[in-house]
Amino acid sequence: MRGSKTTSMTLDEMRAACERGESKTDRVRVRRNARMGIEPASDRDSPDASRHMRQLLKRGRPKLDKPKELLTLRVDPDTIKKWKATGPGWQTRMAAVLKAVV
Repeated sequence: MRGSKTTSMTLDEMRAACERGESKTDRVRVRRNARMGIEPASDRDSPDASRHMRQLLKRGRPKLDKPKELLTLRVDPDTIKKWKATGPGWQTRMAAVLKAVV
């Protein structure tokens, strides 16, 4: 690539450059287009990279087919104490016992 200049900066250096007005990126337009679902112009080297990267960077846990429901249940304190004494994951084990009974 003739005439191109590759530079690398830390995140702090990039932020400082933006604050000094050295960035040529129209961040307002980029954010507005992202909110509206407008894809960036195609990159001839990798036309679907933006969409692919957004899919990879989705945050949070995947949606469950059958999400669990929140339940408030009053249980004897000694019973809870015994379950907690079994160690981490006691709620999951308790749910498994209840499921087996039903």
